[in-house]
Amino acid sequence: MTPTLPGPPALRLFFALWPDDGVRAQMRCHQDLWPWVPPARPTPASKLHLTVLFMDGADARRVGELLEVGQRVSRSWVGFDLLLDRAAVWRHGGIAHLAPTQIPPGLRHLHDALAAQVAQRGMAFDARPYAPHVTLGRRAENLIAPTAFTPLHWPVRGFALVQSVLGTGRYAVLGRWPAPDQ
Repeated sequence: MTPTLPGPPALRLFFALWPDDGVRAQMRCHQDLWPWVPPARPTPASKLHLTVLFMDGADARRVGELLEVGQRVSRSWVGFDLLLDRAAVWRHGGIAHLAPTQIPPGLRHLHDALAAQVAQRGMAFDARPYAPHVTLGRRAENLIAPTAFTPLHWPVRGFALVQSVLGTGRYAVLGRWPAPDQ
C-alpha cells in the first residue's frame, strides 16, 4: 500500500474592503452603541472589514493567482461611496452586523468581477447570494441592534486580499489594490 502524502495547506482567504483608521474608528464607535452582554463578544477593531469574496480551503500554492486576480480587477474598477445604514443581528449564527440598505453598483461590480476571475481559474468561493456586511460581533443572538445611530459613510478607495491565519485569531493582508484614480 502506498502512503498518502499530505496535500498543500488549505487557507481561509478573502477579498475585502479594508477600512482606513478613520473608518475603523467610526465602526468602533458604532460597536459602543451595542449592549455587549455575554456570551456576545465584539469583533476586535483590528479585524473590522467588509468581505467581498470568501474562499475557504484555498490551495496555498495558488495565492499568486489570487494576487493576479486582484491586480487584474483593480484595473477595471473605480472607488465608490458605501453607506452602512442598517444595524441588525442574524439570529441564525448570532452575527451582529452593520450593512448597507442599498448595495452600491461599485461594490456589486467589484464582487462580480472578483467572482468571475476566481471562477475562470477553477477556484472555489462562497457562491451564496452576496450580503455585504461588517461583522461587529458574534454570539449575539440575544442582542437588540441599536435603532438610532448616524449611518457610517465609507469612501471606498481600495480592496485587499486577506488571510485568516488559522489558530492565531489574526488576519494577514497579502495584497492591496487602490482604485486606479487613487
